[in-house]
Parts: sequence; structure tokens; C-alpha cells
Amino acid sequence: MNSWQFDGIDPKEPCVVCEHLRPWLFCRDPSMEQALADVPRFARSREPVLIQGETGTGKELVARALHGLGPRDQGPFVPVNCGAIPDGMLEAELFGYEKGAFTGALRRHRGRFEQAHQGTLFLDEVGEMPPPAQVSLLRVLEERAVHRIGGEAAVTVDVRVVAATHRALDERLASGLFREDLLYRLNVLPLMLPPLRERRTDIPLLAEHFLHHGLQDMGWQPPMPRLTQEASELLARHDWPGNVRELRNLMARLAVRLAEDTRELPASLLYPLLPRAGRERSGVVDGVFIPLGTTLAEAEWLLIDAALKAADYNRSRAAKLLGIGERTLRRKLNAS
Repeated sequence: MNSWQFDGIDPKEPCVVCEHLRPWLFCRDPSMEQALADVPRFARSREPVLIQGETGTGKELVARALHGLGPRDQGPFVPVNCGAIPDGMLEAELFGYEKGAFTGALRRHRGRFEQAHQGTLFLDEVGEMPPPAQVSLLRVLEERAVHRIGGEAAVTVDVRVVAATHRALDERLASGLFREDLLYRLNVLPLMLPPLRERRTDIPLLAEHFLHHGLQDMGWQPPMPRLTQEASELLARHDWPGNVRELRNLMARLAVRLAEDTRELPASLLYPLLPRAGRERSGVVDGVFIPLGTTLAEAEWLLIDAALKAADYNRSRAAKLLGIGERTLRRKLNAS
């Protein structure tokens, strides 16, 4: 299995999965399953695919799935982040150049299109591409050949192009920052990925996957810790503006903090890792998860229990954490 594929997936996991995509992506939420339904069919085509979705939604994973499921799977997969390359260098990077084409061009350079011959070229953040490069890209898509900078001969390329963007390209179009003819040429087979907040039933599944993957990397052996119901609900209520990438990073931070005998993950372990705004939206009060429908008496006991644990069951310190006197705390404990 390639290093970029999701590995370590339990085949007995009771989730709805598009079986053809299991090595790359897995999901339980119908919105994501619907978004991925066209991927196996699109993979068999050589027409361009345009993947749209917020940052961190898994656009490159989908692009790799399109490559891996198609007839070009034995060819190269070449990713290019169009927003990470300076404007003046993007065309040279994509289409190549001849020796002496410009200052510093000490030898011939094969561009990314040539490197992706008989494979897939993934143009990430294509919405950031400057207008001159857009003109050149459109020409390559129509002619299926590149002209290296400083060269005269056309170099034929057999490349399947998959593009991705987090931008609303219709807005870029209206502002004159993206060419209409290029958009039509790229958007032959469209895919729209939902943000994580719209596929909340996937969040606990993904969280445990990322956590277990991180623990395995550190040498942990099964059984792996599992999320409690409260922890799962806490994660599912968070809006995840950074989407799957944010969730993965949070679980990586959690993995390095766990004691080796941990078997259950309560919400209290996750609370310090969430941003303050996320804690408030998730229904957490001062480090304690309060499920909706909890009675006032039950909520009070949850706060007392959390304070005692935080104070190593020292009643004096726990009372200070709660902002009450030790005698009041003792009375409440006796009453419970």
C-alpha cells in the first residue's frame, strides 16, 4: 500500500464505505458518500476533473484516488501547488525551459507536464494561477503538447489533469482573475467536497483513525484507546474551520500526551486542545462536558467530579477551583 493511502483501517468497521475508495477515503456520512460516488467513474475517463472544497477537505486524497483507480495508476502522479510558486516561475515549472532561456537556466528542465507523461498532473489551488499561465495552460489542454520556454519544438504529452481549488471560481471569473474558457475546459467533470461540519457523523470515525495511526507510529500495540460517547459528541459539535486537516492535527497532539495505559478518552482530555470558540460551541463549561438534557443537579456533580480529579482529590484545592468553601463542598459530597 502506498504511503499516501489511508492504512490501518479495520475492515470490520461498521461504516458505510464506497468499497472502491477504501484505500484512499472512508466515510459514514451520506453527504460525503454522495460526493464520492462519481469518483470511480471519473477515474476511467481522461477528461479533466475540477475538485472544489474548503481547505483541508481532502482534495488531494481524492485526486490520488482518481489516479489510483484509473488506467494511469502505473504512471506518475505529479502534484503542483499553483499558489506556492512565484508568478514568474510558474510557467517554467509547469512547461519546462531550455538551457539559456533565461538567467540561471544552466540546463534543460523538463516541466511538470512532461514529468507527468502517461500519468496524472494535479494542479492544486488552480484559482491562484496568474493570467499569463492560464493562457499557456489552456493551450496545452487543447493541443496536448507543451512548448518549453526558450524552445521552438512542441513536446507531445499524454497527461490527465486534475485541478482543485478552495476558491469560488465564479467569483474569480466575475472579477477578471480567472479565464472563462479555462474554467469550462477544467470543469468537465466536477466534484464538490463538503466541509467536515456538514458530515458530522464522520468526525468520531476519523478522529479515532488519526489517533490510532499516530499511536502506532509511536510503537503502541492494540488494544487502542476509544473515544467515550461524551468525547465523540464534543468533537462532532465543533465546527472544524480547518476541516479534516485540523482534526488530524488535534489528534496528533493528543496522541503524544496519552499515558500508555489509556483505554478510554474522556471529553476532559480533548477540551484543552480545542480553541476557546470551539469549546463554547461544543457545550463545554470549564473543562467539563455537559450533555444537553443534563439536569442542574447532574451538571453540578459533573463539575465537582472534574474539580476533584484536577486537584488529585484534595478537597481544599478542589473547592478553590470551584470557587466555593471547603465546608460547602463537603456538604455537597455528603448529600450526593
